[in-house]
Amino acid sequence: MHTRTKFPLSRRNFIRLLVLGALAVTGARGFMNSRNLKLQKVNIALGRLPSSFEGLKVGHITDIHASALVPRALIREGIDLIMSERPDVVVLTGDFVTSATKILWTTYGGFKRRHYHDCMEEISRLKAPLGVFAVLGNHDFWSGKAVTEEIVTGLGRAGVQVLRNEAFPLERNGQRLYLLGVDDYWEASCDLGGALRGVPEGTCRILLSHNPDVNEDIKLRREPIDCVLSGHTHGGQIVLPFLGAPYLPSAFGQKYRAGLVADGERQTYVSRGLGLFLVPVRLNCPADVSLLTFHKGKATRHLRAALTGPGGERKSIRDPILTS
Repeated sequence: MHTRTKFPLSRRNFIRLLVLGALAVTGARGFMNSRNLKLQKVNIALGRLPSSFEGLKVGHITDIHASALVPRALIREGIDLIMSERPDVVVLTGDFVTSATKILWTTYGGFKRRHYHDCMEEISRLKAPLGVFAVLGNHDFWSGKAVTEEIVTGLGRAGVQVLRNEAFPLERNGQRLYLLGVDDYWEASCDLGGALRGVPEGTCRILLSHNPDVNEDIKLRREPIDCVLSGHTHGGQIVLPFLGAPYLPSAFGQKYRAGLVADGERQTYVSRGLGLFLVPVRLNCPADVSLLTFHKGKATRHLRAALTGPGGERKSIRDPILTS
């Protein structure tokens, strides 16, 4: 049986992040970046996109991490940025809250009802003609079963449909595009097969998965998924010039740190996320919400020699698909 690799916050990684965070705060730049929210605009070409969905605009928000480190005003700003673009559909890819994490001799974070309610009230303002959809992230599960169920219920009340190992057909002019969603990849309940059940062969599929490492399951199952939308990595949160992120919770190193990645014809888009974890710092890695515009066309193979710009965004040297 395939074993999914988890990346817990070890003592070594904690000390590494803490030292880097302290250095960033000393210069004040890291803290300012944590409040510097960007609207990332990205064009994505899919070979099997139905003609009726040409130009489909998808608002993407991930990793809100409602907590004392993520003020309600920042969440509101992210919602406003997405709504100002009048998206056809909105997707949220998990980590709505921050779970309690034991680090060294103390416990950091934990579910706080006040922050949770602030988050849900802001999310309830999201509206789109084709709907608003969500999947859960690792922190949503790690907060405990009762909190997980409360998040699902709260999202439902906010008008958001939570996809738990299932698919939903989006329809336009008699044509369908399938939106799939799975539980967090690190959870035993993650079931890509369940999400694919009943989806007709040959149809265009966009998968919502909090963790981009789900690409490993896609590869093993040899199921054609056209696009994966994820978060989870925070773009590294702290990114060093020429070196990238010292710590990434991914089995693939820097590959899925942030931005658009091509695996053959399958495209994976990883947002840096709206919130943050552990320290109120982002270095060369500003928070973002994304507007994704889909076009019919051949998926481009991106150069691995990507540049890290001043905002931490990954831009291919030759490929114009990823823009900011």
